[in-house]
Amino acid sequence: MELLQVMLDAVKGNAMENYTKGQTSEAIRNALVEANGGSTKINIKTAYRGSKIFSLIEELIPAIVDEGFKDTDVIFSLVDYRNIADGDEAEFEIEGDSLFMVADAAAGIKGVRRQRIDATQSVPVKTTVKIVRVYEELNRLLAGKIDFNKFVENVAKSFKQQILSDAYKALDAISTDTIGLSSEYVVSSNKEGAEEALLALVDHVEAATGMPARIYGTKAALRKVPNAVLSDEAKSDLYNLGYFGKFNGTDMICLRQTHKAGTSTFALNDTKLFVLAGNDKPVKVVNEGTGLLIDGDPYANNDLTKEYVYGQGVGVAVACSAKMGVFTFSD
Repeated sequence: MELLQVMLDAVKGNAMENYTKGQTSEAIRNALVEANGGSTKINIKTAYRGSKIFSLIEELIPAIVDEGFKDTDVIFSLVDYRNIADGDEAEFEIEGDSLFMVADAAAGIKGVRRQRIDATQSVPVKTTVKIVRVYEELNRLLAGKIDFNKFVENVAKSFKQQILSDAYKALDAISTDTIGLSSEYVVSSNKEGAEEALLALVDHVEAATGMPARIYGTKAALRKVPNAVLSDEAKSDLYNLGYFGKFNGTDMICLRQTHKAGTSTFALNDTKLFVLAGNDKPVKVVNEGTGLLIDGDPYANNDLTKEYVYGQGVGVAVACSAKMGVFTFSD
């Protein structure tokens, strides 16, 4: 079996025949060292565009990124994911005659536009290039300081953190300034009036959709909800699934907080709750093409080391065919 196929199988959790996971990682590392001219360090004479190790990594990283999107995190239950080829445009089908919202976080658009849908309509999502540096991780892999599975995890985590940050930014962009949303669906309240205001918002969403609503928010946001019941059954659900109890019979679901890429700042507002109903997945994620591995100029560094960055087109937006609600705690 070719090395690339072994690596792709390992990314998907399929170990080589007659090998344990650890032995698979070691076999891959040894093969990569061989492809790198026997060196355990990135070598400017062997790791260049067109070389065996360069081509292997360039083919491998898109698979790592794609697998990284397939996650059991609660936020991904709200994500409609597309993996498309270079140059294609991802379009999401929005059905019904209700209002829908689109907030393109990738392009930095804070405003949300209103459109009337008379029938099924396609909503495009634009992509921008996201970058991850892989030089240090490759060196550690070749030197045996981390195993292959850890290398895969670190690369996928880098992209996933950026996607989560963009997804939360898109959700957070829906506010009282959003065009097309009336005050019944974007509301705020202080602690004293929070229970009544949130109940009214849930009722509006359920009345508009005809389906039971759910409340999403970070743990810090959910803790602000008055009279939230956390029964023994709910505690078990929270431990196993991430569900965080009920608010007057309405399920509350915890969204795991994350940092904005490259910072220690939380990505999701801890004062906001999102009320949704039905099976609609409001967050749209587009993973475009195979990406490009770019090797830096070693003469630009004092130690003559090469740096490698990988870029791939990714787009994140919010688009709903059904009514959704946004609740903000004002204090």
